[in-house]
Amino acid sequence: MVRRSSVVIIALSASTTPFRTQAFQTTALSSRCRSSALFSTTEEPEVISPITGSVTNVKYPTQRGAEVDSRKIINYNEKVGEGINLALRLSHILFASEELANQSLEKLTRAEWNFEDMAKIVSNCAETRAEGGNIGWVNLAESFDASSIDAQVEGEKKKNPNEHLNEILPPLARQQIFSQTTKPGDIISVESHRGVHLIQVVDVMVDVRKLSFVKARNNKNKDYLVGGSGEISPDEWKKGGKLAGLLGGALFDDNSGDQRKELDLTYKIETMGCQMNSADSERIEGQLMSLGIRPLMDDEYMEIEGVKFNDGLMAEREKVKREKKKPDVIVLNTCSIRDHAEQKVYSYLGPHAKRKRAGEDVTIIVAGCVAQQEGQSLLRRIPEIDLVMGPQYANRISDLLEDVANGNQVVATEASHIMEDSTKPRRQSSVCAWVNVIYGCNERCTYCIVPTTRGVEQSRPVESIVDEVKELVEKGYKEVTLLGQNIDAYGRDMIPKRKFSDLLRTVGSIPGLERLRFVTSHPRYMSLGVIDAVSDTPTACEYFHVPFQSGSNAVLKAMGRGHTREKFLQIVERIRQRLPDAAITADVIVGFPGETEQDFLDTLSLMEEVKFDNVNTAAYSPRPNTPAATWANQLPEDVKQDRLQRINEMNLRHATERRARMMGRVVEVLVEERNIKVPTQVMGRTRHGYIVYCEGEIDELRGQLVNVKVDKCQRYYLAGQIVDK
Repeated sequence: MVRRSSVVIIALSASTTPFRTQAFQTTALSSRCRSSALFSTTEEPEVISPITGSVTNVKYPTQRGAEVDSRKIINYNEKVGEGINLALRLSHILFASEELANQSLEKLTRAEWNFEDMAKIVSNCAETRAEGGNIGWVNLAESFDASSIDAQVEGEKKKNPNEHLNEILPPLARQQIFSQTTKPGDIISVESHRGVHLIQVVDVMVDVRKLSFVKARNNKNKDYLVGGSGEISPDEWKKGGKLAGLLGGALFDDNSGDQRKELDLTYKIETMGCQMNSADSERIEGQLMSLGIRPLMDDEYMEIEGVKFNDGLMAEREKVKREKKKPDVIVLNTCSIRDHAEQKVYSYLGPHAKRKRAGEDVTIIVAGCVAQQEGQSLLRRIPEIDLVMGPQYANRISDLLEDVANGNQVVATEASHIMEDSTKPRRQSSVCAWVNVIYGCNERCTYCIVPTTRGVEQSRPVESIVDEVKELVEKGYKEVTLLGQNIDAYGRDMIPKRKFSDLLRTVGSIPGLERLRFVTSHPRYMSLGVIDAVSDTPTACEYFHVPFQSGSNAVLKAMGRGHTREKFLQIVERIRQRLPDAAITADVIVGFPGETEQDFLDTLSLMEEVKFDNVNTAAYSPRPNTPAATWANQLPEDVKQDRLQRINEMNLRHATERRARMMGRVVEVLVEERNIKVPTQVMGRTRHGYIVYCEGEIDELRGQLVNVKVDKCQRYYLAGQIVDK
């Protein structure tokens, strides 16, 4: 019987350990070692979800009016213990006076200056000026208590982990920074004998393993060889499954017969849901590849060997059959927005759990939105699962896998600050890329589960976003889509507050970038300044995705949307004024609790008035931890389906009409991939976001902007011929 090993990751919505400076490496690592012994978190009351029948896993505030400041709700000391936050990565600009610092802060707030560029030009700090004010990682374990500083540890004076920064950022300045509660993106002012420092918090290092629930399990371990091909000593063998072997430095599989076979783990990712999920999958892939786990190709096979006995009754290996190789890592990246999301997860996990029960060395990981929603309930429902992690840990899976490799089950769903990626995402396209600018959502729509699964809003620093886009452009990417659950809220959680319209202009002006898009806008917060920024920025595409959800003010109020039908139509009017030919898409829900026939007709009339280029339609389905799920005025399924059919018919008609206006036009198309149905054709998109097919060789045209004369208009695509404009 052949034993096989594999790792299966189910990511439902996300190397090496995080960066550390030499000055505090020992402290950080020792904290991580202690954290591996943590086997529980604080006890919380169990609440059964009426939707899933399982215990809810609410780690973020969900009630309207509740605290949404991540600096206040992500309080690590109250949750598990001290030492969760390990370090802050800081930059600074040094000024001679408070007045100069305040004037410069205003310019940074209005995006008139970039922090790094300003530091290079005006900072009085000669040590950091050339590097744009970069200070680096600052260890949070530093104590400013005099008795602690003078304490003797094993006969030696305790070393200050930040002593190497004294000349750049004096202790007085560090003490002021540590006394304030900050998050990445914040800019604060502190003083020292050197002058006034504008301090930017660039990133935070969190010990994610201390935020995890860890449960020991008994594993039947294999042996893996660490070392070369010479004589094997007992010290060269490492205990554990393939994953433990890989993380422990194993080179060879002990089950490879007479000829040593290199240890090889593969992965495959399935992604469902929104663009945020696609971005999370790319980040997970980057982490897996940094560990040495490679993507499995579709045409890979393996030979299954058996044992037979020859005439001398000596056992000999023989090839039994050839079968398609199973991936060692499977990522199912789903979302919890739609109905039956949890059931789909259990259904998908079934075959992999069966492999594990049959004795295969399988590591099963559930990540993302359903993981955040269900938490430890997933372990109780499917005991074969090894790791459950929320989307906030997408780029820290490598840290969590260390505890899994040690034979533990891990649940990581605690609220956490989002850290910058320690590895590069593995992009699915070489032409277009997703770039996250804000995570989470502070809205409390009565039907929506997103605030529960993705947490409160956390904006990324402008400089981090700009650096990522610049790197993409240098690699040849032509189009970038800025991502956010509520992208118009970008910067409102920062100190000082920023504007999304300023970010659009900043990113849109990066040399070499051809196209810029963004999703998703919220009518409550979408400012006219965003529309003006798109109109004024040549790289910004004439495309807006603005969900209206209902055309009835009564339903919008019940949904808690915070806007009216009239406010939405004002936004559309402004778009039509500034960009008459722009494409507008949206989302809508029909059959919301209490929706009358007249409410539904109001939605249809709004669609007739706007004539969207496309609308993502859905019949309402109750979601866990949402107020609307508990209301008594739920509509019958037949009413929901009837309204869904009617609205879909209107949506198809409008989509066809909007694309019909492109007939005979010459449009600019960015070529992305081959048309999989017609290999002689290539596929690309217009600035409006319309898919276009035309004849061409993909190896020559991928990533190129070409002019296509449209001679065919269908509901959801255009076709034509490449021409000289």
